[in-house]
Amino acid sequence: MTSENISQAEQGLASLSLGQFDQAQLFFDQALQVDDDDMVYSLAEELAGRGFLDQAQQIYQHLLTKYPEEDQLKTALAEIAIEDNQTELAQEYLANISPDSSSYIPALMIKADLYQAEGLVESAQHCLQQAEQLAPKETVVQFALAEFYYTTAQYRLAINYYRSLLLAGERYLNGIDLVSRIALAYAAIGNYDNAIGYLEQIKPELMSLDTKFQLALLYYQSHRDDEAITLFEEVLAEDSQYSSVYPYLGQAYEQAGEIEKAYQNYQLGLAADQTNDQLYRQAGKAAQQLGDSEAAEADFQAALAIDDQEIANYLLLANFKMAQGEYQTVIDTIEQAQKKELVDPSFYWMLALAYQKLDNYKQAQFYWNQAVEAKLDRPEFLLDLASWYHEQGKLNQERLTLEHYLEQVPDDYEVQDRLSGLLLDD
Repeated sequence: MTSENISQAEQGLASLSLGQFDQAQLFFDQALQVDDDDMVYSLAEELAGRGFLDQAQQIYQHLLTKYPEEDQLKTALAEIAIEDNQTELAQEYLANISPDSSSYIPALMIKADLYQAEGLVESAQHCLQQAEQLAPKETVVQFALAEFYYTTAQYRLAINYYRSLLLAGERYLNGIDLVSRIALAYAAIGNYDNAIGYLEQIKPELMSLDTKFQLALLYYQSHRDDEAITLFEEVLAEDSQYSSVYPYLGQAYEQAGEIEKAYQNYQLGLAADQTNDQLYRQAGKAAQQLGDSEAAEADFQAALAIDDQEIANYLLLANFKMAQGEYQTVIDTIEQAQKKELVDPSFYWMLALAYQKLDNYKQAQFYWNQAVEAKLDRPEFLLDLASWYHEQGKLNQERLTLEHYLEQVPDDYEVQDRLSGLLLDD
């Protein structure tokens, strides 16, 4: 075929593929003059699909001047306007599409996307429901509703729509595996068994790394540690830089009681990502369990050096120093966080304990009061608070605190005996 037989649009696209942008633009301008309108419309679609939105917009606008009643051109221009953050212009195009137009349903769906991007969730939902009323069995509408409910955390409604699509014979839409979506929606509402059941329907050879990771994570959350560990390790065998795996694989090892393997895993993770303060925190805790205080402190200090705005980094270092009996360092660490205007009720607890250990009872009382006012309610805190009351001879408050503790940990027989002794003393 000679160049005379090739349309200007085709020659422009060929030049574009070769990176000859100026030459391509000349062909596109010529296409508007000599190519038939169907060819020009196809050119605009191709350019939009390749991300050349300015050129596509120019062509669509050219066609709209010739065919002002062609609503399909308005929806295409509205989508480009949204991409360019020209929301008012997009609304203008969409407002000119009447309800009796064949483009009205696509217009409603574009409006829904626009409203959702602006945080107008109810308006977006109304548009999609209106589209569903007009085309109740239209796959693209059902999928849009499923995705809307999924992204707005209305997971049960999303599951219903995804399942309806599956029953209608759909499996993949817009590159999304509906089975995987259903599984993630079930996981989000805490129904791990159903989530696992759906993901296990996907053949292992067809699973993406992300899907394998999600399934492994569900195994971990369901305390199926051996299966979680096996699958996490498979992901790392395929991609050792998949850094999201390391924190969970380590925790799976810990759940299985394999602290040494957990620590080794965290070290591998840090080799892949030395800026991950979460991994340093977890490595420090594992090292502490293994009795390696030097490594634990190094890891906790490294976590704090990476992110001095993360409260957990201060708390873990302070807890470690408390266990080491370095009570002044505990105080210094918490005060360092407070100077950065970080606030956490556990800070009062740590300061109260540290001052109590240093026999500074006035400051200890101040921070115990602060902790109580902050409504700290963890069982460990309640035990420490009860011990403080006991030390101060406030036996009634000790009794009330232990009763509150047993509401949360009713099977702690040692505390039950302690409380019984207090009641006998009364």
